[in-house]
Amino acid sequence: MASFSEIPHYDSLGLSSGIDEDDLEQFDHLSAYKALGLIYRVQYRGEEWACVGGLKANEWAWGHPDRWNYADPMKAFREVMGEKHVTQLDGVRHRAKRKALKPGFAMSLIAQQIPKIDQVVKQFFEDHCGETWTMMDLFMEVLTEANSQSVIVTPLTPEERHTFIEFEEVFLPGVAMTPEQRTRYYESSTFYQLKPVVFEFLRQLVTKRLDGHREDDSFQTMIDNREDREFPPDLEELLPEAYLLLMAGTGNTARTINCGLHYMQEQPDWYAELKEEVKDYQPDQLLRGMDRFPKLKATIMEMERVFPAAPLHPRLAAEDLEFEGYEIPKGTRILHLHTLTHFLDEIYEEPLRFNARRWTENDYPKKAHGTFGGSTHICLGMNLARIHMPIVMANLVRYFDLEVDELPEIKVNFNYGVPQSSDLVGRLKLRDQ
Repeated sequence: MASFSEIPHYDSLGLSSGIDEDDLEQFDHLSAYKALGLIYRVQYRGEEWACVGGLKANEWAWGHPDRWNYADPMKAFREVMGEKHVTQLDGVRHRAKRKALKPGFAMSLIAQQIPKIDQVVKQFFEDHCGETWTMMDLFMEVLTEANSQSVIVTPLTPEERHTFIEFEEVFLPGVAMTPEQRTRYYESSTFYQLKPVVFEFLRQLVTKRLDGHREDDSFQTMIDNREDREFPPDLEELLPEAYLLLMAGTGNTARTINCGLHYMQEQPDWYAELKEEVKDYQPDQLLRGMDRFPKLKATIMEMERVFPAAPLHPRLAAEDLEFEGYEIPKGTRILHLHTLTHFLDEIYEEPLRFNARRWTENDYPKKAHGTFGGSTHICLGMNLARIHMPIVMANLVRYFDLEVDELPEIKVNFNYGVPQSSDLVGRLKLRDQ
């Protein structure tokens, strides 16, 4: 078996000359995978990391979740959300936490909120028709409002809603930074002004629930079940859990829809077929899944494929491992490129082309679609995202026209295939029914 030092190095391709190696977006992982294979090394933050990607890497990484330490590479969540945040737990403690949070994120409970979420989304769009928006901002607003009236009922003023959105958008970029970079970044932003406001709001919300106030929502189920947990939570642990229900994933879902709509403007034939499919859409139809809407489902799957929000997942090897004939010692830092499969032409024909129709004509390996990760650390908010996206898209396509003055260039980092920005600006117009 070959040693870790014998794993091919990214520098051998001559691709990294002159780049800032603190910036993950600068590594051309697609080219490295094609030239070096399923595993190679990079120098990042002054440390050696092993990168693994491809279908076999996904099967390997997700196959035995206890072989990994997730907490150390994601320590920014510990700093902000506390040491009992779900991202900061591994093994038995992590599985217990996921089990405790399941009532809040189970599809069976979220599905009960479909009519309410649909009502909020449609009304919000109607209320803001004719206003010029950056679509990303519009979708963040509507998703946050929908959550605050469904899965965790807590009235938000427009100012409070914006505060939560701004905090989420400022907080998350710091997660991938070194501690020094993160400190400088947060000090130069509004982070330290927003954080106490957000957590005081959450403290009042959770305290009110613990004092007996009840709502018919997912968070109430979590509150009612808290004493049944293997590790019963205190007030401080419940604060980030409330935050998860209100905000987690809203930015990622908003970006995915925003960038997908960009391509919808350039594919009028497919958009017309989609409009025909949802012309009689009613939210209760989604209670039975999306079989009634195969083209809408295909559109969402392609949005997820081309625009995955998190292209990789950092982790540490919790034990000595082996992959592709190479030793990976305990403590090795790993970048799992779990969405690299999205852009491999041996899986998807013309992978850099947005083509929703491919999902109506082909079956793909389950582990080739890594948008939400996999195994026991799969995205906690996946079910909520998979409710939000069809509701938002169905309402947009059935009831509204999007007026765009011009289509901006969609800036895509082809090293990952992940859009960095698509400043789609336009106005919704209520269509005559």
